[in-house]
Amino acid sequence: MDDLKVDDMLDIKAEVRGRKEDEMLIAHFNSILDGGTYYVSRARMQKRKPSFKFCGKKDNVIGLQIADLTAYPLARHLLNPKEPYQPFNIVKGKIYADKKGKSSGWGLKVFP
Repeated sequence: MDDLKVDDMLDIKAEVRGRKEDEMLIAHFNSILDGGTYYVSRARMQKRKPSFKFCGKKDNVIGLQIADLTAYPLARHLLNPKEPYQPFNIVKGKIYADKKGKSSGWGLKVFP
């Protein structure tokens, strides 16, 4: 993120769910923008002037399509890691990992 030009903007897009869920998500986005995260400070976040937009399924946003294709294999693996699932094997190699190949805690973070 810091390699971008100073005046570049960070566009965040989420798929529309429901009024209540959308309101909760935008409230959480605003709290991150106001306070930062454990990994990204408030100043660093606001430097990019992030925008947040909801999109519908019919908008066919490529990033949301990729999220759809990767979310199910990841969830299925996390819920039952001992059961082999070929789509996860494809996704697994794309997850950021340490030098030993460990992705848990690196590119794969699971929150309760």
